[in-house]
Amino acid sequence: LSRYTLIKLLGRGGFGAVWMAHDEELRMDVAIKFLSELIVSNPDAVEDLKRETRYSLRLTHPNIVRTYGFIQSPEVVGIAMEYVSGGTLVHMRAGRPRRCFGPSEIGPWVLQLCEALDYAHNKVQIIHRDLKPANLMIDDARDLKIADFGISRSVSDSRTRMTNDRDTSGTLAYMSPQQMMGE
Repeated sequence: LSRYTLIKLLGRGGFGAVWMAHDEELRMDVAIKFLSELIVSNPDAVEDLKRETRYSLRLTHPNIVRTYGFIQSPEVVGIAMEYVSGGTLVHMRAGRPRRCFGPSEIGPWVLQLCEALDYAHNKVQIIHRDLKPANLMIDDARDLKIADFGISRSVSDSRTRMTNDRDTSGTLAYMSPQQMMGE
């Protein structure tokens, strides 16, 4: 990864970690999502990440975190993407009185969310499948950015899976009943 200088750990999840890094070639900060060492040894997981990258590269909306590319070496697999300096709605809410947002504050974010999802679903034909406050970030300009299309599917993939294996990827507390049933 000579192109990137890791700066700080941004978060960890079940599949790996996200780091803030500096892209030395493009001279800009990026976020890199690395798969855990256990998953890197799984060819299916690596193929899933490549698929995620291919889908994500098609998303060019101002309210969706941009993907820059796929990173792979014998030891490391990851995705380089736009670095968003603000926090997630989960973190922002935790520091607020009564842990909630006012309607006037959240209204513009809901509009931006709907516009981004309309673009992803109807223009690019990609479904997020894990939409939750932890995947919604607010940047320094106070604009919403949808992160982690990690278990996204194309609409055609979703239709195929719906008739085949009843896939139920997502975060249980935020899944629709249809998604829970594999639809």
